[in-house]
Amino acid sequence: MADEQNPLLPLPPSGDGGNPQNIQPINIEEEMKRSYLDYSMSVIIGRALPDVRDGLKPVHRRILYAMHDMGLLHNRKHVKCAKVVGEVLGKYHPHGDSAVYDAMVRMAQDFSLRYPLVDGQGNFGSVDGDPPAAYRYTEARMTAIAEELLADIDKDTVDFVANFDDTSAEPLLLPTKVPNLLINGSNGIAVGMATNIPPHNLTEIVDACITIVNNPKSTLDDVLKFVQGPDFPTGGFIHGKGGIKNAYQNGRGRFMMRAKVAVEHLPNKDAIVVTEIPYQVNKSTLIKKIADLVNDKTIDEISDVRDESDRDGMRIVIELKRSAQPEIVLNQLYKHTQMQESFSMIFLAVVNNQPKEMGLVQALNHFIDHRIDVVRRRTFYLLQKAKDREHILEGYLMALDHLDNVIAIIRGSSNRADARENLVAYFTGKKITINTTGKAPKVDPEKPFSTRQADAILELQLHRLTRLSIDEITSELKDVRERIAEYESILASEKKLRSVIVKELEQIRKDYGDERRTIIQDEAAELSLEDLIADEQVAVTVSHSGYLKRTPISTYRQQRRGGTGRKGMSTRDEDFVEMMFVASTHAYLLIFTNTGRVYWLKVYEVPEIAAAGKGKHIGNLVALQPGESVRAILPVKSLEEESRYVFFTTRKGTVKKTALVDFSNVMARGIIAIGIDKDDELVAAQLTDSNQIVFLASHEGLAIRFDEADVRIMGRPAYGVRGMDIGAKDYIVGMAITPKERKKGKNGGADTANLILSVTENGYGKRTDVDEYRLQTRGGKGVINVKTTERNGKVVAIMLVTEDAEAMVISQYGKIIRTSTDSIREAGRSTQGVRLLHLEPGDKVAAAVVIPDDEKAEAEPTLLQ
Repeated sequence: MADEQNPLLPLPPSGDGGNPQNIQPINIEEEMKRSYLDYSMSVIIGRALPDVRDGLKPVHRRILYAMHDMGLLHNRKHVKCAKVVGEVLGKYHPHGDSAVYDAMVRMAQDFSLRYPLVDGQGNFGSVDGDPPAAYRYTEARMTAIAEELLADIDKDTVDFVANFDDTSAEPLLLPTKVPNLLINGSNGIAVGMATNIPPHNLTEIVDACITIVNNPKSTLDDVLKFVQGPDFPTGGFIHGKGGIKNAYQNGRGRFMMRAKVAVEHLPNKDAIVVTEIPYQVNKSTLIKKIADLVNDKTIDEISDVRDESDRDGMRIVIELKRSAQPEIVLNQLYKHTQMQESFSMIFLAVVNNQPKEMGLVQALNHFIDHRIDVVRRRTFYLLQKAKDREHILEGYLMALDHLDNVIAIIRGSSNRADARENLVAYFTGKKITINTTGKAPKVDPEKPFSTRQADAILELQLHRLTRLSIDEITSELKDVRERIAEYESILASEKKLRSVIVKELEQIRKDYGDERRTIIQDEAAELSLEDLIADEQVAVTVSHSGYLKRTPISTYRQQRRGGTGRKGMSTRDEDFVEMMFVASTHAYLLIFTNTGRVYWLKVYEVPEIAAAGKGKHIGNLVALQPGESVRAILPVKSLEEESRYVFFTTRKGTVKKTALVDFSNVMARGIIAIGIDKDDELVAAQLTDSNQIVFLASHEGLAIRFDEADVRIMGRPAYGVRGMDIGAKDYIVGMAITPKERKKGKNGGADTANLILSVTENGYGKRTDVDEYRLQTRGGKGVINVKTTERNGKVVAIMLVTEDAEAMVISQYGKIIRTSTDSIREAGRSTQGVRLLHLEPGDKVAAAVVIPDDEKAEAEPTLLQ
């Protein structure tokens, strides 16, 4: 039946009850775990991570060993890379040819490796990201420093294993004399882990190695006396040392890289010239990014960008406009391009066939332990070779001392084997059948004559029988015995063995050491854009269509009440000025939208435009979402003030209070500031200290006044509570925060600090004492604020004023008037007010704002709309 159901399944063997005996049940979960673990370790150990001792991944190690085996030394001629790739593929690395060639190309790129290991001839790519030529066109050989990685590999210094098809052997690692892992760095992504080790300066690393060899208890502070930090092949700057030391201590850290720039003075303008870029940054991509920023108007001060790089070095010229400040443009380039790039260090390497994260001192200790093992094995190997040579030379001398008998024995022997046996018998005091001309030598039981000595005598050339040759053999034997004594003393003394390592490291430093290319700067040297901006009060204006600009306060001259005003922002017919406030250029801007989201901006990031200018759309400054419009912008000196809060009110009269610190980490895409229903929207937001009186005013001329304490503190996503019960056709137009304690006016006169200035849409306004509005609990319907008629119109804005304050009123057509508030008559709640601004037919008041005097320049103004 099984065969009928599925003919592809074989029938079970007969007599087994239908269960094949060669099938064993396996738990699929356990099999998946075991198989994935095997795969992971194969990737980690055999592909992605370098060995901590020689700093090489298997593919790089195999390439170098194959080139060494082919005799491609630095003083030999170049050979086709295709030949090297074929050798590596055929003997050691049974993977794709692109994997081998790509690794070989990187080892030849002087902008990728601080000390290249392959000397390439032909096109091996460029810092512009150009691909290398195919391996049939390029040629290569090893560099001199690469040979130091393979030095003494033929002296039993490292273990060898069979290659993939058991036809030859390959080294498990190289007996490197240089700390390659640190001087050239490494990067790779394995399964669940990654490594990113930056390159360093050879002189500094070797000095650190010598320090640890001489004093194995050396600490990181001892090492950092020599190692300043990473040293990239492309030069540039490292900005700050904190992340470097943290990485050296813990194995992980992050720091900033910056391009090397200079400002050149051209006729009537300046130019920023880039001569070095951060490590692993594509030059052509960088230039394209700068050009895109100019085209998108993100950076307006650049007039031209061109690449003047040649064989003498890199040179990117960024020409500036006449009025541009190079420092400001440079900071913008650092912010928006890869002229400033972060580097995340991860010191992860294979230690004893296991991936391990380590600090700088641990990495150096692993290399030194490897060198100790290599030097010990090399010394033992050389000792055995020297003893073998001593043994042969002693046989030569014995033969020369009994030359006549040796010749007689050789002549009397029937063949080579017979001659060897007779020589051994003669020099060990045994009887032989061949007559000799003298007595046999005395036998030394501690140094018996061996067949190897007999073979050496039989191979001895006749010219070595001269007296001069005898002296040479005697001298060589003396030298060999001295070397044997030296090798034995090295193996017997840890101190002497370490001195050998130090001597070799000093020679490496002498042969390959060079000057540092990357300059490390302190954090204090960083120049922020804010440092270049004067701290002054400016007027920030926002149009209904979202155009934003800042203008010095001095631009607007004071006029008397009832004046015709002056031309402000230039707008289209369908646009009008909707919002205006005064703040310091160094202040933060919290931008709240109608949907209840908040965005973060600096005042100096708002473009400075003349009074009649239109400005830049706010969408180019912050990433507003579709359908969003700005409803409130709060200038704040610090976002970390724990005693300050943001008080919100919505169109339908909902209010909410949230701590200011909740907005200190606003992301570029914005975050939720208040939860709002779909049929509601945010109207206003103001700063409080949780000890204020809230004043809400509606479009129909009503107002309510209640204690801020009636509203509890809520988190950002909360929707809030009812603040004012308004009619179906009415809505909230503004909010004022009034202090609980009243302040006296000038000369001890009447209190004017708690006056509410109400402005209507037809250009009328009045001041009313807040005491005329009875204090209620939140949620009430309120009382009359302004008697609205066709003459004065509905209420469009309310604000808290003092007698020495100035007010600025803006119409929808862009007409602006600036006037002192003490010229506006104080009136009761039910009055219509006096004329503030003469409007053209069809024009209406759009917004009003209080401008602080010089004594109150540090105070944050109240936002009105």
